[in-house]
Amino acid sequence: MTHIDAPGSRIRIDEDTLREVAEDPDALSAWCDAHPEDPRTVAFLRIVGRLDEAAAAGRRALEQAGVQPLVRAVRRARYAHVLQWQGAFVAADEQFDIAAEESGLGDPTSPSSLLVLASVFQHRAKNRFEHAAHLRARDRPLAAHRTLAAACEDARRALSLRESLSPEDAELIASSRQTLARISRSG
Repeated sequence: MTHIDAPGSRIRIDEDTLREVAEDPDALSAWCDAHPEDPRTVAFLRIVGRLDEAAAAGRRALEQAGVQPLVRAVRRARYAHVLQWQGAFVAADEQFDIAAEESGLGDPTSPSSLLVLASVFQHRAKNRFEHAAHLRARDRPLAAHRTLAAACEDARRALSLRESLSPEDAELIASSRQTLARISRSG
């Protein structure tokens, strides 16, 4: 199981939904209240279920001028993840696409750019995974199958990039393997 340490709480990735779950959501929420300008607040507000606030914080983070493309890609991916949790899967996918482009605007072959791209791929895979489940529930099996296939491809790309660029980062690779395994089980 993959875990992430966050201020005031530990976050685990749910094996079934691939969503982050805070062990102490009240502490994480309090941290967000105390640090509204911290860029991580977007993700943490999302995790504690304060989605409207997370979306507003995500939009504000994207409106800041003078942000480097790689930082902008990370911020956009955080915002896209909020859209996903709000059920706006198509809008989230569009934001992930833009974030993927932004990750390569500086130096597209630098390891940091490629690691951000891997993260974007992985989170886009999770969005597509949820979108496919949503489509299945609405009796759209062909669209669900295509969306799930795209999710699986993104998860494979994320894992491949992470294994080649950060073979020593066991947690990062485990996270990508977890995502790919769960998406593959849905096929």
